[in-house]
Amino acid sequence: MANISISLEGIDQAIANLNYKGGSIKYKAIMAIRSFYVSEDSIKELNSIDMDTLIQSIWDIGDDLPKIKAKRRNFSSIKSSLNTDLENLSQKNLNLENVTITDSNTFDMTDEAKNNLLNSFTDAVKTGGSVNLDQATNLLKAVTDFLDTIQIEKKGADSKDIVDQIKKILNKITEDVLSEGDLETTPGLKRLKTGDFDFDKGENEGIEENVEDVEEIELDEDEEIEELDEDQEIEEIEEEEDTLEDAEEILLDEDETLEEVDDIEENLEEVALEEDVEEIELGKDEALEEIDELDEDEIKALEEYRKKKELAEHFDEFLGDREKKFNKYTTVPEGKYTIGTKKSIKSSLELQEFDMPRVYIGIYPVTNSLFEIFIEQTGYVTTSEQKGFGRVYHSRFKKNATGSTWKKSVGSEDVKGACWYKPSGSDSTLHGKRNHPVVQVSVNDAVAFASWIGRRLPTEAEWESAARTDLGYIYPWGDEFNISAFNIEQSGFSDTCSVDEYDAFANEFKIIDMLGNVMEWTSDMETQPFQSQKKTSYCIAKGAAWNSKNDATISARGLFKPGFTSNTIGFRCISEIFL
Repeated sequence: MANISISLEGIDQAIANLNYKGGSIKYKAIMAIRSFYVSEDSIKELNSIDMDTLIQSIWDIGDDLPKIKAKRRNFSSIKSSLNTDLENLSQKNLNLENVTITDSNTFDMTDEAKNNLLNSFTDAVKTGGSVNLDQATNLLKAVTDFLDTIQIEKKGADSKDIVDQIKKILNKITEDVLSEGDLETTPGLKRLKTGDFDFDKGENEGIEENVEDVEEIELDEDEEIEELDEDQEIEEIEEEEDTLEDAEEILLDEDETLEEVDDIEENLEEVALEEDVEEIELGKDEALEEIDELDEDEIKALEEYRKKKELAEHFDEFLGDREKKFNKYTTVPEGKYTIGTKKSIKSSLELQEFDMPRVYIGIYPVTNSLFEIFIEQTGYVTTSEQKGFGRVYHSRFKKNATGSTWKKSVGSEDVKGACWYKPSGSDSTLHGKRNHPVVQVSVNDAVAFASWIGRRLPTEAEWESAARTDLGYIYPWGDEFNISAFNIEQSGFSDTCSVDEYDAFANEFKIIDMLGNVMEWTSDMETQPFQSQKKTSYCIAKGAAWNSKNDATISARGLFKPGFTSNTIGFRCISEIFL
């Protein structure tokens, strides 16, 4: 459908109010579309913009077809995000023309806004209400442009019906609401009234028919009844007779009907039983044939998958409704992802492209309540409980009822008695922290929990790909820092918070709390990045914690010795099984 009631001024106003940072991917995307609009005529003439052309402009990748194909999903995600932002602007009256981006990658008014615009005039005509002349003029100008576009495009019968409906409404406005003087001063009205549209043969006849339709609406009800076609009355009578015959057939003897139903049910049960037996036998034969064709490794992999699925299902069934929310998993699609950083830090992961398999990752990090179930059911003793201590970090900044407090020095210490249910030491508890991420757990503790529920820890590349998404963001929510989006030192919690505290800032894959609150263990290890006589492998934790500074990003990582536990590191699970 042609664009109505949007202008270059309205488009530019909406773009300005989006307030995107100049180098951001969203800014590049919307300006790439805007570059195709060279004049007001473009709004009417531009019907589509090639996606691949826009991709080439946004990512500056030339004619490299594999790279273009790899970015198509990225572009679709960005466009969806742009439309969400434009919709939010409309709700705040900062997108006055309700501009949106269509499936064909052009600017248009939202369908809802179009409907509201046309319905407001329709209602005014039907109720005899007043119609503002300036508004009517603007609407008619837009509709005139629309009719001209239909004429140019020659879209066929369906479009002609739309045109006829619009002209019927506007004919009514011109006859009942606006004066002859208004007609002379309003070109759109005058063209409509005089039939000054150069459509294909038959279009002007349509206009005359619409005027007659309006007159017929005003006929007296009794007169309409008298003019009913005699054949139509006969058809209706015949239909009534058929209905009576159907009703007589329904009124069968009750006992006879019940007997027939009983017979049918018995027959159905016998047939269903026979089919089930046949399907079971057939399924066994097919399964045996398939197993015979598998090699030993494939059979082991199949058995392992079934075992893990049973464990995952058993754990989920064991949970109450409250806990189930925090045991949900979401899909990370297969594809090429960007991971690492350009920063020249010895301990950082190098910027690179990663082939991500299709996996399912926990929407939230594992909570205290979920970990407690594992402990109660297995009797597992964590690393910190075995050692008798855990590392406890302190924050410089904390918000309270009277304001904020700062400490000049910060640091950490090994505290006796610190463990998963006493995260800061013997005097601490989990009171009010059921939905906080579990801490004071080692990599081995995380692996034990994940294995018990049929899952595993993500690799560093898998974790970072899931966090950054295939859009390659710096932060889960985008490329711009937002102190309101995650729990770090400046947030003022000075401790962990509930894992759903920042639900509103989930990433494109609907994963939550992947930056801030706690760092998260991965399954990867790395040798020390510095010279040493003794080579030591370090466990890798990703992200940032509640005591991190403002420079924290998804690419951040920490290297810790095996067996290390603290009140700043937790974990989340990943698997090839979805529940």
